[in-house]
Amino acid sequence: MKGMKAEERPWKRYGLAALLAALAFMTISDLVSDPSAWNWSKLVVLAVAGPFIWFGESRSRTSPEKIGPEAVPAEDVDAVVAESGRTVHAIKALREMHPGLGLLDAKNLVQPDH
Repeated sequence: MKGMKAEERPWKRYGLAALLAALAFMTISDLVSDPSAWNWSKLVVLAVAGPFIWFGESRSRTSPEKIGPEAVPAEDVDAVVAESGRTVHAIKALREMHPGLGLLDAKNLVQPDH
């Protein structure tokens, strides 16, 4: 389970949503029963921190390790260029085959004369 991507662990996102919902319910309940400055400050902190926690968790995906154009075999470049009639599709296919390859490096491999 250690190597699983964030998309493959929906329980983590559901658990976070349940926790934030429970905290919001408890904070609003406390605020209704006792509208003190402390309870208002808890609501403000939750309203500000909640979205940061939610979106921060959803962006915590690991990016692939960067590779240089020298790591891409010439056969792969030839295959995507021959298979795809368009440069954009060839660049996309090459980057899908080698996820750490940068956009400019892929373009230079597909169009070496430009």
